Amino acid sequence: MQKIHDAPCFQVKEEILSQILSKASVMSGYTPRQKIEAIAQLFSTIPYENLTKIIKSDVLVNTRSALRYPDELLDEWIRWGTGGTCFSLTSAMIAVYNCMGIEAHPLLADRHYGIDTHCGLVTVIPDGVFLLDPGFLLYHPVVLPQHTPVSVNTGYNVIELVPKDNGNRVEMYTVVKGSRKMRLVYKTAFVDAVRFEHAWESSFAWEMMTYPVLTRVSASQHIYLQGNALSVRSAEKTNRQKMSIDEQYTFISATMGINPGITRKALEIINNG
Repeated sequence: MQKIHDAPCFQVKEEILSQILSKASVMSGYTPRQKIEAIAQLFSTIPYENLTKIIKSDVLVNTRSALRYPDELLDEWIRWGTGGTCFSLTSAMIAVYNCMGIEAHPLLADRHYGIDTHCGLVTVIPDGVFLLDPGFLLYHPVVLPQHTPVSVNTGYNVIELVPKDNGNRVEMYTVVKGSRKMRLVYKTAFVDAVRFEHAWESSFAWEMMTYPVLTRVSASQHIYLQGNALSVRSAEKTNRQKMSIDEQYTFISATMGINPGITRKALEIINNG
């Protein structure tokens, strides 16, 4: 099967791919749309976390060497329950789709604190062009809008996608209990591996590298830990609390399913500056 991308950041070894596909239960008779959905749902069980990013960047001087490519991310998820941040998760998703013969490309996005500070991906199949965003936990393929806004109900919020400039940009909003907030702006032009990795490398200088950031959806609840602040949101309510270092350690290991050794090492690096 011919692969769409040749860049290492969008490749995954056959043995890792086989393990991923067995966990995703992708059937041989699945349509491209069904394959996209099955892989997306599998990735929804992989946590968004910056612990592994903090650990790797602490021991390597060269930022490029700290990029966690698909083989590393997926292998460590299988062994340790770890995940990654938006760039590494997007890279891994594209790699899996790539090896399945499904056309997928990265998109860069701008947030209030900078240009190219987020990313997502699109899959291109006969049914259309579908957006996914593991960094924002958007694991339900949504048609990339060109002229008319689209929305998706995640169970704990509503994500609205509003096209601008004839679809060259797409604004993302979240709506929670009637409160609408703009989160980012996707640039819908596909980017190559060079530009994608440049933005990825730049992310190592962000403030988020100085405190833990973890999020995932479990039992229709959005769980989000930033520093010592925990937020658990459902469709009905949001619970917030401050956590001590010991409570963070217990929570990350028990609730997020990440190996205790990984959690301990990352928190030690953070607490030691």
